Amino acid sequence: MFFVNIPVGILSFIGIQLYIRETVVQTKLRFDVYGCVALSLAIGLLQMFLDRGELLDWFSSLEIQLEAAGALVSFAFFIALTATAKEVSFFNVQLLKDRNFVTGLVLYFMVGLLLYATRALLPPMLQSLMGYPVITAGLVIAPSGMGTMVAMMFAGRYASRVDARGMIALGFALTAWSLWQMSGYTFDTPQSSVVWSSVIQGLGLGFVSVPLTTMTFSTLNPLYRPDGTAIYSLSRNIGSSIGISVMQTLLTRNTALFHSQMVEHVNLASPAVQAGLPAVYNLATPQGLAALNNEVTRQASFLATLNDFKIMMAVTLLSIPLLLLMRKQSHAATPPVEAHVME
Repeated sequence: MFFVNIPVGILSFIGIQLYIRETVVQTKLRFDVYGCVALSLAIGLLQMFLDRGELLDWFSSLEIQLEAAGALVSFAFFIALTATAKEVSFFNVQLLKDRNFVTGLVLYFMVGLLLYATRALLPPMLQSLMGYPVITAGLVIAPSGMGTMVAMMFAGRYASRVDARGMIALGFALTAWSLWQMSGYTFDTPQSSVVWSSVIQGLGLGFVSVPLTTMTFSTLNPLYRPDGTAIYSLSRNIGSSIGISVMQTLLTRNTALFHSQMVEHVNLASPAVQAGLPAVYNLATPQGLAALNNEVTRQASFLATLNDFKIMMAVTLLSIPLLLLMRKQSHAATPPVEAHVME
């Protein structure tokens, strides 16, 4: 699968060489080695903490404790270096003085959280819980990309002509709608419904991505755009890591919770048991008990996944009011070229 990226990467490299021209803004810059090392350690340890936390039962593991402590110490050292820097700093604090940029970072963090957490939950749900073959699961999710492409073409054309905040709000609303649909899935949900919710989610992402990038950089001094682009991308990556980790943790814990609640109703006094279970769930045999336990676990995992979709829907709706913090972009302003190139 990883070799698929090679021809795409080659074409991208050729395109950059042919069409992208570097604009020299600051000719005399020094590299902050200590700041780079401190931030890299903090992000790397945070990534390990998030990736391995659920596997090692979080803070009951010495490894997780050391990774968390190392990330905090490295990040504190990075903040101290940034605050006390007299000439050069790996992070330009001037970025934090722009309200649109800071708000854009938060919203782009939420985009990363919602997009990648959904992508981490939906394929296992379709394959393991709903019985979709691998190819079928991929085909019903693929239309999301088509929705994103159509929405980004539309948003790129009209983002500078209308209030971009309205377009971003529309994108978040569409994303919340798709998550609401996903939270209502059942084992009998038709494939057409899965495709439809994927298209809506793709449209939502497309309507958020381009206008949000435009507004985030619209009021930022061009001198700071190179630094801002790197931090902007980093916010989405961190959001995706945290989102996947949190949602997977909630999935595991809620699966255990729902399982314990459901087994309370599976006993000889239960009306369903008295009415007669299928032979495969014969409570008098170890095989029957194991099969019944597997089915209860499947049901519990399904409910836990739906619960994650509901949480992400709520987070999406709560993100919309943050748009009020962003200053309205002037229609006469020229959209930042660097931001669109980065997208």
